[in-house]
Amino acid sequence: MIPTHIIIHDQPRAGRVRRRLAGILLSKTASILCCLAGVGVAHATDITADTVYRNGQIYTVDAGNPWAEAVVIKDGRFLYVGEADGAEVYVGPETDIVDLDGRMVLPGLHDAHQHLLKGQMRSINCTVSPESDVGQIIQALRVCQKEGKTRGEWIVADVYNGDRFPGGKAHRRYLDEAFPDTPIYLREWSYHHALVNSRALELAGIDRNTPDPDRGRILRDEAGEPTGELLSKATFLALKAVPPLPPETVRGAVLKTAQMCNEWGITSTQDAASNEEILREIQVLDELEKWPLHTATHIVINHPGSSAMSLEDMDRLVRNRSLYQSRHLDTDFVKLYVDGSPLQPHATDVQMSPDGEIPYERLYDSPNALGQAVARFDRMGIKVKMHAVGTGATHVALNAIAAARAANGDSGLFHDISHSLRYSAIDIPRLVQLGAVAEMSPAIWQIKGPLTRNLADAWAFRTLSATGALVTVGTDWVVLPEPNLFPALSGLLDHGEESLSLPEAIKTVTINGAISIGRQDEIGSIAPGKIADMIVLDRNLFEVTPADIADTRVLRTVFEGRVVYQAQE
Repeated sequence: MIPTHIIIHDQPRAGRVRRRLAGILLSKTASILCCLAGVGVAHATDITADTVYRNGQIYTVDAGNPWAEAVVIKDGRFLYVGEADGAEVYVGPETDIVDLDGRMVLPGLHDAHQHLLKGQMRSINCTVSPESDVGQIIQALRVCQKEGKTRGEWIVADVYNGDRFPGGKAHRRYLDEAFPDTPIYLREWSYHHALVNSRALELAGIDRNTPDPDRGRILRDEAGEPTGELLSKATFLALKAVPPLPPETVRGAVLKTAQMCNEWGITSTQDAASNEEILREIQVLDELEKWPLHTATHIVINHPGSSAMSLEDMDRLVRNRSLYQSRHLDTDFVKLYVDGSPLQPHATDVQMSPDGEIPYERLYDSPNALGQAVARFDRMGIKVKMHAVGTGATHVALNAIAAARAANGDSGLFHDISHSLRYSAIDIPRLVQLGAVAEMSPAIWQIKGPLTRNLADAWAFRTLSATGALVTVGTDWVVLPEPNLFPALSGLLDHGEESLSLPEAIKTVTINGAISIGRQDEIGSIAPGKIADMIVLDRNLFEVTPADIADTRVLRTVFEGRVVYQAQE
């Protein structure tokens, strides 16, 4: 149950406003300077650029000035965007001049659903292929133990698929035979469940008498003994016994993710499952001026198995979130789980029946608790991201936003319906009515095989966009092999009747993301006064097929005017 008895004070609101005001003032100053100098027309000026990019095909995503040949950057902001001749007056002896050689340029991309730490677990934890059978799982775990890839005495591994076990049922006895004395925590391939062995159950204090936690389940055999599989919120019963990662490991992992994001042109992101260790280490990196992403961290508030924190600790983190705010880290965001995963054999998504019935007992929290939570966070100025997969879950999530609007009026915050696989017909028009965001993830066109089974009719891009709803796209990196949005962009153009045009698709990964997090005046497009985030591509997206767009490579990523990624020659 979401804690409702604790009053959460809105301390960081003032800090957030101050940062926004500072950004607006800088933006307005730069805009005034641009107006004085002229956009696209050369005039005498005493302003000397830090960098001038010219001879490019710059797609700005700015409706008033969609294409440009050159941009001028000063103090991390775009000072000028327009024709090449107009940029020359800003060139001084110290100006760095970059010839784009006709290359296409876009604003920095926004990843609306990222897992900054979980995505690196493949390299931190023991890695097991989801196609592995029992013998292959045991062999992978033995190799990791031999190589010292452990957490204390524990082996933590990703991932297993229960269908690959004998009879299609995972059981701890298979792990016990090989590891009688070593605790094993093995994540299920949906990342919503886990399998542990008998030693892990012992250390976690789980036995036949342990009750199922609220909205979680300990699977049991015919004799009533735990099988070792822990579903949904029950995963925390074992996870809390696993030693935490060292701070330096977390720090290195999130930095590596940020660098990978830069490599794929991402300069702004929403972390979809933040906890204290993530906030702490990003803040450290940011204070060391090593963090190259505008980052909105959605603190998990109702799922201990996702955050590896108790409900009380998650609540405390939200109350103390201002302690972790920094220049590029915004902590005024939370994550609520409404339902789980559609993947078999333990699907936990919540669907609405044809006659409108919803099995509310399968939700991760009651509709009333969810509505109260969204209203409270909305009142505090906190954006909510709700994991909702099934049509029943999306309906409940929209009802929660409706409850917030009824209680608070229009706060100006856009709350996310995360994943947004499918909506019932009655809910399609409600997104724009309620100011809800259809956040679409993962980028399924990168995934082959069983993960995409029965998803051909998912993600109604065209239908939702036609209503005026705000649509954003994320990688859900942890599911994908890399945080690459270009296959998603390609798929948006080739999704049957739900396809978007290329300009519409580009908006979903640029300005729409900026609007979603309330930063459209600073990022999301290339315009005078905005933060100088942009990427140089190896092809013009308007001159190639959708299939070719999927293979796009980023040649250079510019974050706040400085190069944070440069492709090797």
